[in-house]
Amino acid sequence: MILLMRFLSGFVTFRISGSRPGAFVNELIRRGFNVWGITARGGEIVCCVRLSDYRSVQRLCRGRSQRVHIVRRTGLPFIVLRNRRRSGLALGAVLFLVIFRLLSLFIWTIDLCEFDTISRTAALDILERVGMYEGVRADFESLKRMQTTAMLEFGNLSWITINADGSFGEVNATEKLEPETNDTAPRNMKASADGQVVRADAYAGAPCVGEGDAVVKGSLLISGFVETELGGVHLERADGVVIAKTHYTETLTQPKTYRKASPEQNCARRYSAKLFGVTLPLTLHDAPPEYLSFKTETAAEFYGSRASASLIEERLYAYAVTEHTLTKDEALTLLHDKAALRELLRYSGKTIAARREKLTETADAYTLTLEYDCEENIAAPSPINADEFTIRQREEESAPLNE
Repeated sequence: MILLMRFLSGFVTFRISGSRPGAFVNELIRRGFNVWGITARGGEIVCCVRLSDYRSVQRLCRGRSQRVHIVRRTGLPFIVLRNRRRSGLALGAVLFLVIFRLLSLFIWTIDLCEFDTISRTAALDILERVGMYEGVRADFESLKRMQTTAMLEFGNLSWITINADGSFGEVNATEKLEPETNDTAPRNMKASADGQVVRADAYAGAPCVGEGDAVVKGSLLISGFVETELGGVHLERADGVVIAKTHYTETLTQPKTYRKASPEQNCARRYSAKLFGVTLPLTLHDAPPEYLSFKTETAAEFYGSRASASLIEERLYAYAVTEHTLTKDEALTLLHDKAALRELLRYSGKTIAARREKLTETADAYTLTLEYDCEENIAAPSPINADEFTIRQREEESAPLNE
């Protein structure tokens, strides 16, 4: 700040010659002059004073054995003096200050915190939808509206703050923590699918089904309400395995005609610059008729902060599209591949006892119907809610007392 003030007010570097130049410097300091940069050069002393003080230094030197000579003039007043006839330079300086002031009213840099469950690109897209983007003019009220809307758009945040300091925007947020599971809370075990019970093993709780029983999805298999020897009821965390025969039907469809894309190995690159929210093309290559585009944006950084300037690289992969009509064997192969993928995703924890398939053909598609006979554990944990607890209490109150 001191250097800036000296530059704005201007200062003079001068040389003191004659006898005892050091005594003259001491005299200047005693009289209250701000003297700095004092150096000795071959019996002479070079130092600096403010422009407004230099004339007083010259007057004080009169009648003495010392002499002062200007070495260098530095500062804004001398720059203005040298360029006083250049009106364009003055106009440019004024325009620069005006433009700088106008740009400072908008947000050009957004500092975004890191998220665990969402990428930076996706987070910036959400912020842009709520009104927070490079080039926006935001006041206090609009920032508050952005915060409220962003909480709804993200959906998984505990809190978020959006602040602006001049042209610098800051977004901080904390994602919701996964709720801790209570490993001791009472619960029931209910059926996750329709089926016929093959084996029921209750490790904790009261078993409600046995071998050969038919159950539907949601049926109670192992109850967390356990009767005591004295006729009372206490709650337990039900646990166990209920193996049942289940049946599933899957339907897969494959059109007879489909479009096939064959991408090329080589790619074309296009570059563009993004400055203050405006994208300017740097290369003018025409894009192919059919292509895939992948963009990479590299932002400029200054002292660890992102600037409002970035370089965008776009890679274009051209591809040709052809129509292909499937034969019955080709369609069946594709349908079997789809079925294998679905079995991997949906039936990995089940034992497939029998598998039946049927292929039907229509005017424009092939349909594969699959039937699965499985054996699986259908016991799924279900927390005991308040309604169940109330119903059980009423049953106990209405039951006759044992004599």
